[in-house]
Amino acid sequence: MKKEIQSLFDKAKELNLSAFMLDVSDIDVENRVRMKCAYGCRGYGKRLSCPPHIISIDEFRKVLNEYSSAILLIEEHDTSGEKGILKAWSRLRKGSFHKMLELEHTAFRHGFVYAQLLRPGACNECDTCAEQCNKPEMRRFPPEAVGINLSILMEKKGLEIEYCNFNRVKCIGILLLE
Repeated sequence: MKKEIQSLFDKAKELNLSAFMLDVSDIDVENRVRMKCAYGCRGYGKRLSCPPHIISIDEFRKVLNEYSSAILLIEEHDTSGEKGILKAWSRLRKGSFHKMLELEHTAFRHGFVYAQLLRPGACNECDTCAEQCNKPEMRRFPPEAVGINLSILMEKKGLEIEYCNFNRVKCIGILLLE
């Protein structure tokens, strides 16, 4: 399996993604993180990949226990020349998601049949969500939506999220592996 993991890191590098190996015990799941979705995100309830339309934190904790490892994925973007940071964030996270999804598919083809990506930010494949997802094969939820504390996770890896640095944006995903 070591060879297969290395091939995923090689593919991540090819896709311009920084990749960091994780043990699932490194992943902190907290109720307060998801609370920020309900009380702090203007998109709450509008996307089928976000709360309240996805699995609960308790359900996710059970699922997470079925995995042994994961890869933290980061794509950093220079946004210093962007006029509208929210529009830029939407565009950039979509591109990052596509790269990360390609890595999930690669993981599957390398024998990780339960590889599951947690995407950077809310899904924005469609302008608005229909009553049922129009692209269910691409439907993934963000780590924060299931309570993953990305700040603590990044800190454990010696990395930092700068939430108020509008000149550099980090798109962060997690690829669960088993």
